[in-house]
Order: sequence, then C-alpha cells, then structure tokens
Amino acid sequence: MSDRAPKAVDSAKKVRESKKVREPWIIRTYAGFGDARQANQRFHANLQQGQRGLSIAFDLPTQNGYDPDAPVARGEVGEAGVSICHWQDMETLFEGIPLGSINTSMTINSTAPFIFALYLVVAERKGVPWTELRGTTQNDLLKEFVARGTSIFHPELSFKLSTELIKFAVERVPNWNPINCCGYHYMESGSGPAEEVGYAFGNALLILDALRPQLSPPAFEQTVRRISFFINSGIELVPEICKIRAYFKLWRELCQTEYGIDNVAFRAGCQVRSLTLTEPQPEVNIIRIAYEALPVVISADARVNALQLPGFREAQALPDQSEQTLSLRTQQVLMHETGLASYGDIFEGSKVIEKLTGEMATAAREIAMRLREAGYTRAISIVSTELTRQLAERHRKVEAGEIIQIGVNAFTGEIGLTPKSSAIKNHADQAVKEKERIESLQKWRAARDQSAVTKAREALERAAVSNGPLMEPTLELARAGGTVGEWTQSLERVSNGRYTPPILETSASLPPLTVPAATHRIRIALGKAGLDGHINAVKLLAHACMQAGMEVVLAGFKQTPEQLVATALEEDVDVLAISSLAGAHMTIARETIDLLKSRGAEDVQIVMGGIIPEDDRDALLKLGVQAVFTPKDTNLGEIVGRIIEIASRHQK
Repeated sequence: MSDRAPKAVDSAKKVRESKKVREPWIIRTYAGFGDARQANQRFHANLQQGQRGLSIAFDLPTQNGYDPDAPVARGEVGEAGVSICHWQDMETLFEGIPLGSINTSMTINSTAPFIFALYLVVAERKGVPWTELRGTTQNDLLKEFVARGTSIFHPELSFKLSTELIKFAVERVPNWNPINCCGYHYMESGSGPAEEVGYAFGNALLILDALRPQLSPPAFEQTVRRISFFINSGIELVPEICKIRAYFKLWRELCQTEYGIDNVAFRAGCQVRSLTLTEPQPEVNIIRIAYEALPVVISADARVNALQLPGFREAQALPDQSEQTLSLRTQQVLMHETGLASYGDIFEGSKVIEKLTGEMATAAREIAMRLREAGYTRAISIVSTELTRQLAERHRKVEAGEIIQIGVNAFTGEIGLTPKSSAIKNHADQAVKEKERIESLQKWRAARDQSAVTKAREALERAAVSNGPLMEPTLELARAGGTVGEWTQSLERVSNGRYTPPILETSASLPPLTVPAATHRIRIALGKAGLDGHINAVKLLAHACMQAGMEVVLAGFKQTPEQLVATALEEDVDVLAISSLAGAHMTIARETIDLLKSRGAEDVQIVMGGIIPEDDRDALLKLGVQAVFTPKDTNLGEIVGRIIEIASRHQK
C-alpha cells in the first residue's frame, strides 16, 4: 500500500500541472485542528492530494474571541478547528504556502476583522502586496445570531464591524471577497430552498444599503461585485438544481433593479447539507454527499466557484485525514471523470426546471424584500422565529415518515462496512495539547513589546467610543502582537459587553410533535455548554418538553458549568439538560457534577446530548449523568419519555 502513495501524489501533481485539464470550480476541504503547526501539515497533505484552495476551520475559542487560557475555553482549544491568537500563529499556519497565489477562505465572523488583520500582517511580513491576495472572510453575523451562534457583540456593533471590514477590503484589498452572505446555515436550521435564497439576499441588501452612502459610485459598484455567498446543496436533486439557478438569476436581477448595476456575477462557494448526514448507517452518507455535490456544478450557467464536501462520519466526529481525502476524491471524480464540464447548460429550455426556478426566485425575492424593509435587528428576530417553525415542521415530517431518511426511519440496521471513526477524542491528549498551547501563548506575551500592545488597545478603544473607523487600529493591534482575546476584550470594555440572543423565539407558531405527557410537575433547564452555538437540537427539545407539559427554563447558550448550575439552583429544577457539540463533554460533565455536589444539590438530575462518541457514553454515566443522547437518538418522543422517567424516579 505504501508503494502506491507516491504514485497517487505524482498523478495529482500531473493533473494540477496539465494545461489541458479544465477545472470549472475550486476543490476545497474544510480543515483546521490543533495548533497552527498541525493545521499547516494538514493543509500541505491536502494540497498534495489535489486540493486547490484552503478553507480554514478555526476553533471555537478563536471564533468567539477567547484566548486559549480563558476559563471558558477549557476543553475546546484546537478541537473544532485551529487555534489562532496572534500574527506568529497565522505565519506558522501558512508556512510554505504562497499567499500571493493560494485562494484562502476563512470561516470567521465575529472576530473576522482581527483575523483578517493577522492575515494582512503576515502578507506584509512576507512581502506580498495586499492587491495580490485572493480569498474570502465569511464575516456574516446575521446567520450567527439565528443559526450558528458565534456572535459576540450586540447586533449594532456587529453590523458596524462587518460593514467596516467590507469597506476596508474593497478599498485596500481589491481582489478579496470581504463577506460570504450565507444561505447555508438557514437550510441547516430547517429552511426550504426559497427561504435559503431569500434570507441570504435579504442580508446582502441590508449590508449594501448601509454601505452605499459611505462609498463613491465606483467603489460601491466594486463592493456589489465583490459580495460573495456561501450556499447549501441538499439531497432533493430537482429543487436543488432550481435553487442554484434561482440564486444566479435573482442576484443579477436585484443588482440591476435595486442598484442599477448590470451583469453582476453571482459568486459563491458551497458545502453540501450536513443536516442530511446521519449517524446510523454512516456509509450511506458517502452516497448522499456525492449526490448533493451534483446540483451546484451540473449547470454550466449556474455553477459555484468553489465546493467543499464534509466527512461522511460528520455526525460522529470531525473528519480525519482519510475522510478528507475521500471528500477530495469525490470531487475529483465528479470533475475529471463524469465529463459534465464539457457541455453547455444542459437544462436550458427545460419546462420543469425553468418553471420551478422562476417560482423559487419570485418567492425568494419577496422574502428578501421583507427582511430589507424590517431592518437588520428586526430581521434577526424574524428569521429566528421562522427557522424554529421550519425546523420543527421538518422534524415532524421525518418522524411521521413524510420525509424518508434511510437508516433512520426506513431500511434501518447497521451496514457494518466501516470501522468507528479514528477521530474520536482522546481526552488526556487534548489536555496536554491545551496546556502546551497556553504555555506557548504565555511565552508570546512575555516576549512582545507590551507597551506597543497597550498603546494599540487604547487606540482601538478610543476609536470605538468615538464611533470612528475600527480597521486601522485593529491592524495596529495585530502588528503589535495583540491577541484575538485582547481585541475582543477591548471592544467589550467600551461597548455593552457580550450579547446573548434569546435561545428560542417563544412567539413562533410551532407544529405539534408526538411526545408523551408529563403526569406531574417537572421543571427542566435546557442549556448549551461550551462555545458551540448551534442550537437546533435545543430548540426542538425545548419545544417538545413544553408540549409534554413540562416547565421549561432556557439557560442560554455558550454557558459555563458555573452558569448552568446557578440557573438550576435559582430556578429549582428537577432536571438539567446540557447540550455539547464541541468535544468538551467530559470536562463539562465532571465540573457540573462536582459543583452540584459542593452545593448540596445532588437531587438535580443531569442529562446530556450532542455530538458525543459512543465510547464516552459509559464514562459519562459512571460520572453520574443519568442519560446520554447521541445522534443515534433521533426520536424526540423517546427522548422526552426518558427525561420524564428520570425526573419521576428521583423526585421526592
């Protein structure tokens, strides 16, 4: 097997170097883990395997504006992505990678101004002009407030930071895409195709409307042309083909009718729909991923610029190197073997496709205009409410069998072709890695010019207080050796601190779910522990518990064990239900149980759910967790019934 590896790499190199090969989109994988050195090695391995651009996953402390030594970051450093604090980390991350020729996508939002500044500083140090840089900062906060949850600041400050980055990049880094308006996360949270397009375009219009008075006409036109999108591609082939065509059609129309700018290209990256990937029968996900890649590349006139595919065991753990290589091979077969790039638009003139595309574009336009009229802050509430309703309705359809999911509600049972994911977390190794990362940060702080950092932070805070431009002082802090945590703390200090949006819009009119009824009073607190902000599962469980007749307390998300325990005691709950998605579940469980014991509250029963490997289930139960729900547990009625049974058994 080892003697084949060099041949595979040689073949990939030949394909990359061949001028005859047509590459109609950029092949990416979404990658980043550990520290900058480890992530850099993964980047090089993937580039050798034929990846053509980088799509960087940052760990949750980095995304949420915390340094590795922040107490709230415990257990999550370098876990769901790479830990980046300062310019030397960024320099190490790109060691041996030419910034002037690589296309770099960074999935970063609330801390996007600072992370982008670090990238620019590294380019300066390498002598690469900013005008040569190509890539994208995601920089989309609306979807963070309603779906993904790495928001930090109040919507007004978040919007200001986002639009300032866009304005700065258009004027100073002209080949950079300063924002991905993301439709992807809406569909992950339950929306349909028209809603995905409408929410994404509504957000884009709100941003462009705010920037228009700040820019000259030529600069504004350049901004319109640099807006990019990140979209979803699901399993329903015909609607998804029509959705991508509606994206292309409607964006061109909106730019012309609303801003008088003609021939604007719809520019987008894409990842296929993770919501369809199941923990049961993970082998089937290989097929799903391949089918879901088709809609966004099959139409010659509606083809995304870049595509990344997840690992097929995403519902169990982050992908290892073999899964990422398989994702690359899936794209390479699609690009080089199917011949789909050799033809013109094969759907042109199709009555079915054109009719559905037109209907979808019309519905999406109405949604976008409704959000535009509401304004940014009100749009957050509108989208959040609608997503909760749509998510609950989708779950109802799955449970009722109206939506078939192979391995979940039809053709169930193990297939057994693949072993368990090798990416299951070793908690001892993680603790060592986290300790090393903190020690590295401490050495960095001791070696830098602290007076320069202090001066840069003061300048940033003055600019924020006076409502002045923030990108220049952000750059100065990055140059001085400041960290992502210090940048965030400075803005927290002079604004309203950290902002936590509501976990559930209680005004949502939700469909009924099939759940058992509680026969006596049960009070349950639901909260998200750790820094992962995805709250779909918590929304559904809260809705189900309410329908079962329980008294539900929403503890919020990105909670520490101390905060969760405080809520449980203040609200006198019977059950504390904790959701954890980022791999810190053992740390969270241990600390929560110890805190309850120290405060004489051992009668509060803990249940946990999330992306928790089966190997950790027994360990959590031995610690004292009463029930552990993993992606295998898809029936809400059974989950609610188990919670009722636990509460009833332990009530006095």
